[in-house]
Amino acid sequence: MDVYFDNSATTKVLAPVADLVMKVMTEDYGNPSAKHGKGMRAEQYIKEAAEIIAGTLKVSPKEIVFTSGGSESNNMALIETAMANRRAGNHIISTAIEHASVYNPLAYLEEQGFEVTYLPVDHNGHISLEDLERAVRRETILVSVMYVNNETGSIQPIRELAAVCHGHEIPFHTDAVQAVGHIPVDVKADGVDFLTLSAHKFHGPRGIGALYVRRGIRLQSLIDGGGQERGKRAGTENLPGIVGM
Repeated sequence: MDVYFDNSATTKVLAPVADLVMKVMTEDYGNPSAKHGKGMRAEQYIKEAAEIIAGTLKVSPKEIVFTSGGSESNNMALIETAMANRRAGNHIISTAIEHASVYNPLAYLEEQGFEVTYLPVDHNGHISLEDLERAVRRETILVSVMYVNNETGSIQPIRELAAVCHGHEIPFHTDAVQAVGHIPVDVKADGVDFLTLSAHKFHGPRGIGALYVRRGIRLQSLIDGGGQERGKRAGTENLPGIVGM
């Protein structure tokens, strides 16, 4: 008997999800940008998926950007925000317990001349609001703190951290890959500007995720092309993955 204890790494795709994904791959397989019947049906699938995800997070469907997963969403939030706001400042604040998909983009940004402050955690794995307040500078342009840690399970005080950031008019990003689908997440109430999620953490397919981007936030697109996702992320949409998520 195989007993699986690694759901924080990935989860089993639910049978109804697999059935729907197969249907989209073999029957409703049109390109969402095409103007014929199958294309328009594919576009409708994407609209419905965005509405469901937005409803779960209590945001607008137009604030959802589909990506290839948590790593791309984190890269997008960090790098695109930094590049779009470089004239305003070059300082970013994060933590000592982030996932590699946050650490590595931050390391890249440091190579590009940005400065990053990594906040420590206490014995419970929590960030101090006072440490965040002290770390803020005039040139701080972004704060990124994971919602739930993938190794310890510690849950950060996201609402309070975001409030500190907004008191200084600094955008706030949270990697919520280990939160969405596991604990209640209310993006608007939490005051989050960017939120990362990944389908395979809550019984959806791998290779599909999303980034919530609060309306009005400026990004510099990493992927240019056909203008999909309202110009924020070009490339033919992963329809089976989006429907599965």
